[in-house]
Amino acid sequence: MFVYNHRLRDARGAPVASLAVLADVSPRFRPKRYRESLWGCSIDFRFPVAKLLDWDRPARWAELERSDNRFALVVMAQIRAKDRGDADQRRAWKLRLIRLMYDRGYDRGTVLELFRVIDWMIRLPAQAEAAFRKDLYDFETSKQMPYITTVERAGIKKGLRRGLQRGRQQGVRQGVQQGVQQGVQQGEAALLLWQIEKKFGTDVAQRCRDRVETADSDDLRIWSERILTADSIAQVLD
Repeated sequence: MFVYNHRLRDARGAPVASLAVLADVSPRFRPKRYRESLWGCSIDFRFPVAKLLDWDRPARWAELERSDNRFALVVMAQIRAKDRGDADQRRAWKLRLIRLMYDRGYDRGTVLELFRVIDWMIRLPAQAEAAFRKDLYDFETSKQMPYITTVERAGIKKGLRRGLQRGRQQGVRQGVQQGVQQGVQQGEAALLLWQIEKKFGTDVAQRCRDRVETADSDDLRIWSERILTADSIAQVLD
């Protein structure tokens, strides 16, 4: 905290206020100062702290839900991501956060950016994830605002077709499940390519297309996290 504050102050030539946002699950971990001394020279650096765990209470959670600050959704996703309980309950919370984006009237670009963050934070088992995607498609259809599903729809349909063809030989249920999982992965690739195009341009997205479309789900999620702060495509894919 002290090093960041000092470097920013030196680079900008202006006073800097530092704030620590703590996302851990320990109620007692609340560092708020840094002290250093040598040969009679001393530093006492103090900074305010925001503990996300403090917001996991009914009254404060309601305040987050009422807030029109986009970061409130990220805070709620982080809190719910720490809950390792029932997968169906986590799925319901994930869908609720997505619904809040639409209720607040965010534009398509904002919805997609926030969705990538929430989707990365709240990870679900394969079966619960497939059920969440279906709920999401139904919700977007009812709202007539298919922001997320239009990006993924081609991949989902393609995966379902392949899964159903495979299902004729291996059993319909297994084939459909494989198709859904493959479709979700292709949808993630399509969404990442859209983000690359918006951030780095069409030419860069075209150069990366083959690598992104053949990547596995783990790589896609890692790259989707990196693109949020990356300054170049090399920082995303390398």
